[in-house]
Parts: sequence; C-alpha cells; structure tokens
Amino acid sequence: MGNVDRLNRQILNAYWIVAAMVFVVELSYFLTGNGGEGRADLVSLTVGSLLVLTVAALGELLHASFRRYGRQIVAGVSLTMAYINYLNLGLYTENAPGILLIFPMFVPLIYFDGKLLNLFGTANIALYAAFYFIVERPVYGREIEHFLLMEFMLAAALLLGRTVLIRAIEIGRQVEHLTKSQQDLLVDNAVSQRLIKTDALTQLYNHQTFYEYLEDLVDQCKRNGLQIQVAVLDIDNFKKINDTYGHLIGDLVLKEVSIRIRMTISPNDFAARYGGEEFAVIFTEKTPEESAAYAERIREAVQGANYSYMGNHPVTISVGLSECLPDDTPESLFGKADAALYRAKRSGKNRVEKYDASRDTVSRRE
Repeated sequence: MGNVDRLNRQILNAYWIVAAMVFVVELSYFLTGNGGEGRADLVSLTVGSLLVLTVAALGELLHASFRRYGRQIVAGVSLTMAYINYLNLGLYTENAPGILLIFPMFVPLIYFDGKLLNLFGTANIALYAAFYFIVERPVYGREIEHFLLMEFMLAAALLLGRTVLIRAIEIGRQVEHLTKSQQDLLVDNAVSQRLIKTDALTQLYNHQTFYEYLEDLVDQCKRNGLQIQVAVLDIDNFKKINDTYGHLIGDLVLKEVSIRIRMTISPNDFAARYGGEEFAVIFTEKTPEESAAYAERIREAVQGANYSYMGNHPVTISVGLSECLPDDTPESLFGKADAALYRAKRSGKNRVEKYDASRDTVSRRE
C-alpha cells in the first residue's frame, strides 16, 4: 500500500506541473496575441487555467479523502485533465493533438492494473464519442472522418496497452519464477554444503572439515600470532555403554555430548566429531588458561547432563589440551592434544590434562 501511495503522489505532482505548463502556454498566447482574433483573450486564459487547477485540486482532495480508491481517482483525474487540455488547445489550433486523449491510457499501465485499463480505456472511447457529437461537430464542424480516426486511435491504444500489460505480467512471472528457482538452488547448495561438512548424527563438523579449518588456523598462528589451542575429547567407557544399553542409546549419548559441547564453547570456537566417540575442539583468541577453563566446563556439562534413558548412568569424558606453537603443524598440534588425552585416560579418566612435553609422547594419528 505504501508503494502505491508514493506512486499516486508522484502522479498527482505531475498533474500540478501540467497545470503550471498550461498556464504558461496560455499566458504566452495572451501576451503575444498569437491565438487568433477573439480567442487568446483574458477570459479564455482565466477559464482554461482555472479548470486545470480545479481538476488538480479536486484530485488532491479526493485522494486524501478516499485513499483506498487512489488508483481510480488518479486515473479519473488524468482522463478529465486530458479532455480539458484537448478543449483548451482547440481554442488556439484548428486540430488539437489527439495524442492528448491517449495519455490517460498510460496511468493504468503504471500500476500494472488490467481492470483499470479496461475500465478507463472503454470510458475514454465512449467519452470521446459524446464529446465529438456535443462539442467538436456542432462547434468546430469537424468531419466524421476525424471522429472515426480518433476512435480508431483510442481503440488501438487500448489494445496496445492490453498487449503491453499482458507481456509485462508474463515477464514479471518469469522473473519471479527465475528468482524462486535461484533461491531454491541457493538453499539446496547450502544444505548440500552442510551435509558435506557436518556429521549426520551430532550435527558437528566432521573429521575432514576439522582438518581443513585447523590448517587455516595454524597458518594464522604462524603468520599473525593468533592464539589457538586444540582439545581432544573422548567419552569414557563408551564401548561398555554400547554393550550394556545398545547402539541406539549410544547414539543418544553422542548427541547429548555434542549438545553440551556446542552450548559451552564460544562463537569463535570450532567443534567437530573426530570419529567414533571422540570429539575435537579448536579454541581461538584465548590464552591456554582460558581454553583449559572452557575444557573443564565442557567436562562438567557432560557429567551433569541427564541420561535418564539409561537409568541415570553417569557419562564422563577425558580431555587432552595442547597449545599451538610457531613450529607446530596441524598434525603435531593434534598429536600433542592426543597424547595429553591418553595421559588423562591413564590417570583415571574424567579429567582435563594439558600437554606436557616431559611426560607425553606424541604419536601421529590420521
């Protein structure tokens, strides 16, 4: 509705410009005396200008009072003003340009309104017939050929307008269909990319995506000094859970652990299911102490979760944590975290251990 109101406002403003132009034209005829004997007089100037101004003002009043019929009012004002200008020009010339009466056909096209075009196009044809037999033929003595030519022009303009409108609507539908197809394609691509990058069960990133991201961040660590730490998390005694409660319950545990990880890490961190019951988290823009605190929160969140589907049997995780150093590679960084994880397992599980070069032996895992 707002767009239509703005469009109505622009057209009404154009009518005021037309009214000003009519006044200037008639004034020039009056001052120069080019209108012919008895025609370009003060009375015709005053009456012609007042009629145009009155129609423009009436359009403003009706539009303000009956805004819901704005299109019809604007089209009606256009048609009325066209006939007044046609009549005014008839005072100065032998044959007023008939194209003036075709201009009102353009208004419904602006709105892409077929019903409005049919209504005012038909009204225009009928109105000119009345105008010819009441004014043009008895007053100006114009021949019937003039009437037939004008009616033909108005009918042709209506048919052309209908053709243009139908074609415009067809193009609009094609554009809409193309836009929708492109949007569907973008959605499908986004879904496909997500499926490629994520683990179907936990909705965390998968092993491959984890290493792609880790490579980029290790490179940033070397080039720009970005602080990153890698944590490797493993569910304690997961095989026993599967053997005791079944793989369906095991999958529920994996989902619950992944939820706790996502809820705990910060927006700048990266979590993935590395494989089986093992997860990995890349902490960014944090000190080693801050990352250790986040890892501890994850451990506590997993331990404190509700596992009612297996009789509230406790679920815990062990975590190994390592810091990226300038000489690290993605493999060595992950290997250090993995070594710290093994020590956490050997030390009793359900704990977070930082990598210690004096105690941990790094073994590369794919």
